[in-house]
Amino acid sequence: MISKNLVMLTLLFINMTSCFENNSIRIDHDILNGWGLEESITFEINDTIDFPSDIFFYIRNNNDYPFSNIFLISRIKSNKKVFEVDTLEYMMADINGDWLGKGFSVIKESKLTWKRNWKPNFSPPYIFEVKQANRKIGQIKGDKNLFGILSLGLSIEKISNEE
Repeated sequence: MISKNLVMLTLLFINMTSCFENNSIRIDHDILNGWGLEESITFEINDTIDFPSDIFFYIRNNNDYPFSNIFLISRIKSNKKVFEVDTLEYMMADINGDWLGKGFSVIKESKLTWKRNWKPNFSPPYIFEVKQANRKIGQIKGDKNLFGILSLGLSIEKISNEE
């Protein structure tokens, strides 16, 4: 059994080593005590992105996550102007209930595609806001906190011309 302290130290290290190399950016945000129903996770990038990119979410979950999918409401903003809003659904488990994604033990990380060939038509800052929108069947409003999601990451990756 992996200790909670080891897991937290690992997540903190990964969060602190967000990269901006090879024209790619990755930022991770740890979720420590459940993801609140009204809580937005915000990623802000102040550097100019002047190359076509693919945007991905990285979600780390464990066995406390109660659903086989996840719904995200994602916004791209600059200052107070909203440029795009998407409601997204991603599968988190297969038909047998086994977690998708990579990893060993009970923690899995899923790389989820959000945008392909994205190039902003506005100047920085680029602000990405993400909220979860999960609820149980028959429930009008979701639970106050969504547990089992350990972190949410955003990755902006330059499209390679070598493909």
